[in-house]
Amino acid sequence: MSYYTISTHNYVSLTCEDISSLDEMTAAWREVRDDLAEKNLNRVLVDVTALRTSPTTAELFDLAKLIWRDFPLGGRIALVIRWDQSRLAKSLEMLVRTFGMWLTVFVSEEQAEAWVLEGTQEEQAVEAFAQ
Repeated sequence: MSYYTISTHNYVSLTCEDISSLDEMTAAWREVRDDLAEKNLNRVLVDVTALRTSPTTAELFDLAKLIWRDFPLGGRIALVIRWDQSRLAKSLEMLVRTFGMWLTVFVSEEQAEAWVLEGTQEEQAVEAFAQ
């Protein structure tokens, strides 16, 4: 398994290069959730363009439940994919949104990052003013 996370002051980035099981994805997602909690963040950018395997339908449902569980309210998840991953990614997007979460699929990392960061400057200005 190969993945890594990077925390910025606005979001957590998860890049998955070769995750072959739901157990491995669970470990990666736990690390993301810990970073979110530690830094009081609610935005994630997930890049799966380097994945070589595709989840089964059952794994897709399990992945949706994993993402939904304990995710901060009002949070956003941007999922960066390759074109050939779009059918499964759109299914995941639909599943997670039925849980009331914002997950949006992108083929451009730049567009995904812009969407994840949307509104964060306004939130920071309100927090600074409140102090």
